[in-house]
Amino acid sequence: MKTGNRKVLKVITLVLSVFILFNIFWYAWRDMKYGSYINEMEENELSSWIVPRYMHVDAEGYDYSVKYPDYLSFTGNMSVGLPSLDNNPFTDFLVIWPKVLGGYEYGASLTVDGVNYQIMINEDGSAVDFQYSEIAAISKETIDLLLQKANEKWDLK
Repeated sequence: MKTGNRKVLKVITLVLSVFILFNIFWYAWRDMKYGSYINEMEENELSSWIVPRYMHVDAEGYDYSVKYPDYLSFTGNMSVGLPSLDNNPFTDFLVIWPKVLGGYEYGASLTVDGVNYQIMINEDGSAVDFQYSEIAAISKETIDLLLQKANEKWDLK
């Protein structure tokens, strides 16, 4: 084998090894990070081995879900939604994105006066963006309830 071919083979082997190691690291990190969130939950019909998804509806009708990160991504999410009314599955809900190094980011989908708003919120339920402060204030009771339910389920503090 020529020296040039050996160098190419070494580079390909190195790149492939790094890629395999990164996949192993990602898979282990993903399972450790998100595995603690799926207690008492069942696998969702959309779940796959590469992107697991879990769900649970509690006795009061609150809908909980966990979506692991997509392949080689570090962003998955959890959500908790209000019980559905009149067979309408579209209710207000809270989305929680666990950060890679700890902590969470929060968002909410809220319907106010027939208009749906999707806003980022702080841990205390206030709007991140000032322009949505009034929506967050109007929906404070709902946001606080969803944050309480999420904290009871996943101990987010």
